[in-house]
Order: sequence, then structure tokens, then C-alpha cells
Amino acid sequence: MKKAREKMKTDTNQEVVRLEDVYKIYITGNEEVHALDGVSMTVQKGEFVAIMGPSGSGKSTLLNMIGCLDKPTKGRVFINGVDTSTLTDNELTRLRREAIGFVFQHYNLIPTLTALENVELPMIFRGLNDDERKRRAMELLRIVGLEREMNRKPNELSGGQQQRVGIARALANDPEILLCDEPTGNLDTKSGEIVMEILSKLNRERGVTLIVVTHDPAVSGFARRTVRIRDGRIIEG
Repeated sequence: MKKAREKMKTDTNQEVVRLEDVYKIYITGNEEVHALDGVSMTVQKGEFVAIMGPSGSGKSTLLNMIGCLDKPTKGRVFINGVDTSTLTDNELTRLRREAIGFVFQHYNLIPTLTALENVELPMIFRGLNDDERKRRAMELLRIVGLEREMNRKPNELSGGQQQRVGIARALANDPEILLCDEPTGNLDTKSGEIVMEILSKLNRERGVTLIVVTHDPAVSGFARRTVRIRDGRIIEG
């Protein structure tokens, strides 16, 4: 990862994400299914991009490629100028941990941990000491408006509050890129608006690059650019 990190530091290009002719092909029986079919796109530092498309269009697969959670069948994915195909599994894990935050539709909080402990968790894997973890986790919960709920467990929080804990946890290691997969999909309208306002504020005030997968036009309305995908191909944006 040393070489990868050196390349990140020396790269002056403001592109934080670049996909070059990316394919993801699954074999089902004798049939090839093209989840992604030659996708090329770039995302600039500080952008807020919405990825929209019908169910099965490939938008979640595209997000997984950007997040280095899956590898393309063909094509290349660059994060901060680094060709991720050249990295080992351990280097990819480190890249995800340090450069990318994830917000999921189903929150994925640990039910036995408090909100504070859930936010601290990524920092444990990074090796921060107890005092620094707690200080940073409390600050992140303050940013999402949940400092008073820090000792509550997920089952004591509303869906909207759980998603806000999820956002705080995604920010724990100060990622440059935040990937959100249907972040309001399980929320009522009011809670969804609160979540999107928080994400927008992070983009505006902290310069976090946001890439949000959604089927909801109200969510895409917060973005500065919308990429539309259908049948594994980008048709707009």
C-alpha cells in the first residue's frame, strides 16, 4: 500500500473516482448477465453525485465497484489516481478503511453496542486510542444531532436516528469519499429529508465527495449531478 499512498499524495488531479470501460459479468447457467456493460465515468473531488436507475439497472453494482467491494470482470477502477486492480486484498481493505465511508439502507449497526460505541468501532480497527475514539465519536454524533442519544442502543432509536448514527460511523475515519446506498429507503419523508440535509451539509461545509444511489427523485434533487443507468449502461450524466 506504500506505493499506492505515495501515488495518492503526488497526484494533483482532482478526480477522486474514475471508471474506465468497466464490465461486471455473471454466468448463470449458459447465459452471461451484464450487470455493468462498459461503464466509464469520473467524479471530481467535492462533487455530490446521484446515481439513479430502475431496479436491476446496475446502480448498486456500480457503487460496489467504486467502493472496492467487488472487482470488475473487465476494465479499471481508479480511486485518488490509484489503479485498484494493482492492489492486494490487504491494500484494498486499507484503502476502503481510510478513503471511503459507507452508508447503507439497512443501517447495519451492531445491536449490542450503543450509538457511541457503533461510531467508535471503525476507529478501533484503525488503532486510535480510547480517549481519541471517544472524543471523535462524540463530535460526530453532535454533527448529526444525536449527542444526547449517544448511550442508546439501536433498538432504542428511530429509523432516522439509526441512519444518522450510520452516517456518523461512516465519517469515523475521515474519509474523502462517502458512498450511500439508498440512504432514505427505509425512512419516512421527514426523516429522509433530515438525513439528506445532513449529507448535503457535509458536502457543502466539509468538502466530502458524495455518491448516492437512489430511485427517489426527491433524493436526487439534493445532488449537483445525476447519473442515470439502465441495463448496466450509463445513459445520462
